[in-house]
Amino acid sequence: MTSPHAGHTSLRRAPVRLVQFLYAFCLLLVAGSLSAQPGHVNTASVYTERPGDPEAYYFTPESFGIRADGAMDVSDSLQSAIDLLKREKNFGILFIPEGAYRITRTIYIPPAIRLIGYGKNRPEFILEDHTPGYQEEVAGDKGKSNYMFWFTGGPARRGESPRDAGAGTFYSAVSNINFRIGKGNPHAVALRTHYAQHSFVSHSVIRTGSGKAGIFDVGNEMENVAFIGGDYGILTHRTSPGWPMMVVDTWFEGQRKAAVRTREGGMAFVNMGVKGVPVVVEMEEGSVDRLFMERCVFEEVTRAAVVASAAENVMLQVNLLDIHCRKVPVLVENLESGERLEVGEKMYRVEEHTYGLVMEDMAADSEFETIIRIVPLAVFSPERDRAIPSLPGMEEWVNIRELGAKGDGESDDTEVFREAVSRYRTIYVPQGWYRLTGTLKLEEGTRLIGLHPFGTQFILRESEPAFSGFGPPVPMVESSVGGEDIINGIGLSTGGYNYRAVGCKWMAGEQSMMNDIKFVGGHGTMRKPVREDVEGRGGSRNARERWSRQISSPSEPVFERGKDQAWDNQYWSLWVTSNGGGTFKDIWTANSYAASGLYVSHTSTPGRIYAMSLEHHVRNEARFAHVSRWKMYAFQFEEEGTEGKDCLMMDIAHCSDLLFANQWMYRTIRVSTPQPVGVRVSCSSNIRFRNLHNYTQRLQVVEFPVYEMNRELPA
Repeated sequence: MTSPHAGHTSLRRAPVRLVQFLYAFCLLLVAGSLSAQPGHVNTASVYTERPGDPEAYYFTPESFGIRADGAMDVSDSLQSAIDLLKREKNFGILFIPEGAYRITRTIYIPPAIRLIGYGKNRPEFILEDHTPGYQEEVAGDKGKSNYMFWFTGGPARRGESPRDAGAGTFYSAVSNINFRIGKGNPHAVALRTHYAQHSFVSHSVIRTGSGKAGIFDVGNEMENVAFIGGDYGILTHRTSPGWPMMVVDTWFEGQRKAAVRTREGGMAFVNMGVKGVPVVVEMEEGSVDRLFMERCVFEEVTRAAVVASAAENVMLQVNLLDIHCRKVPVLVENLESGERLEVGEKMYRVEEHTYGLVMEDMAADSEFETIIRIVPLAVFSPERDRAIPSLPGMEEWVNIRELGAKGDGESDDTEVFREAVSRYRTIYVPQGWYRLTGTLKLEEGTRLIGLHPFGTQFILRESEPAFSGFGPPVPMVESSVGGEDIINGIGLSTGGYNYRAVGCKWMAGEQSMMNDIKFVGGHGTMRKPVREDVEGRGGSRNARERWSRQISSPSEPVFERGKDQAWDNQYWSLWVTSNGGGTFKDIWTANSYAASGLYVSHTSTPGRIYAMSLEHHVRNEARFAHVSRWKMYAFQFEEEGTEGKDCLMMDIAHCSDLLFANQWMYRTIRVSTPQPVGVRVSCSSNIRFRNLHNYTQRLQVVEFPVYEMNRELPA
């Protein structure tokens, strides 16, 4: 295994020096303002038509007596709609039509509720000028602020302090909605988002204006978000579970203090654009962080791109790769020492800036190093394509319910989906649990689009014949070979006793995508509310009766001496093979019934993973075999005391050219046994780890986070 720094100029505890290479010549100038829609973000509406969904609620005048004219205060009606959805459905979607919506107080969004806008233009929520309650610092609040929207850990009653979202807050989101803070609201923040897996902000423009920040306290991931104005775009502490944060395809402009201020945020930025700010990322003084940035553009940064702290702390890790800068005279400043890396060029590209503990190879000792490679530019023309593929326009969508699918969890919908895939390219799958009895094979370029990965699921009954018995793996869903397939916002539930099941076998090409996918089983499972009229027909509220089944399944587990007897009985949840690749974002694979959450094998097609959470497996969280040209950003493992105490987190064999950026490896406080190795590497080359966090709440931390089997380590 080789180090990511082999052959690079390095400085060990010495003043930094600029290393210059040949000029790079380009042809086009980068767009400089949001009005020009820079390539980092797309400000158009993603969902231009009303998505038909019998399980969803719609915030319309007919249903809630409101007007979307920007004058009527809709605060009470909006909160009532959200509360009604949570009470009656437990998880689901409130669709917001195009329009302007004025609010005058904080709106609380409980777990698993999503607000999704639709229309030719995105809907916008507005905090008008000088709204009462937003002028003074809120002394008892963590962020010292007042919020337009606050994601909570449970239902909130008006007048009572809400419970903040936390490590158990899943599936919450806002998407395709803009936010605006008017003048005279200096302590206003648009969104408080301290949630966990499958929660996000996407496709939003947040115009913070005179307010404090666009977002306070981040969680999980965000995509295609623009922050305009404010003291900060993002103001954050550590995520609620202490895991990495993925930020992709974003734009920051005109912040007064910094685009981002972080205290142990652990953020990975890909394709971030910043213009007209004093600082891009500022670490809070005295705090340590792990900052990764790749393929970013910084313009007109007056103080420093990165203001770092705790330079001598072994936990500080900074990696900057492929950063285009224009009018950024200082790349890095250290708060304590005052040391500054000044760059004399008006335009330049940072090929690499690395600071922290570095190991040249697995047999070397780690040492503090500063590694710098900077290239002057004659013309400023950074790459402008977004990292995440766009969904197809809604004019192409065909609703599977209109083709006859029931989605009731009982009817067999297999043939309806097979027929739809053979006839249509883009299939919208509204909320519902769709039972399959055989493999659903996608045609080349098939797009399956759901909008809530717990509300929309493909499910198998226990001991489904096509997936039972002994033999080779049988996929529940199988992609085409080499196509531009998309699966979005859908959960895959293979049950417990389907021994041959694979959640998804993926062989699609580099332009394909899986996004917002939950592999159901184990943590993150939710129940639908039980109606009084269905008691006695499988809907009993009696807890003892509900848990009386003797066969173990994700919804009805059977435990013996602490272990579920169905764990580790299936094949892998996600299997990428046969030159499969593409984009994989916001995936939670924590199905303890599977042998591994992810198995990637026999592929050289480029793959990019953004924010994948792999947890609670008995054997492995991830396996890579005969794989090259893959990048994993915000890759997170978690082991529990019962199912995961002996789990080898990741096994890499016969691989090359793999990057792991901001990888977190965590063993919970319930793990009471030691683990010698976290990642096992064999017969592989050019495996790079940038910002690796290995930790636990007890002494049983992984002894060797990365262990290379082919190298003799010193005693």
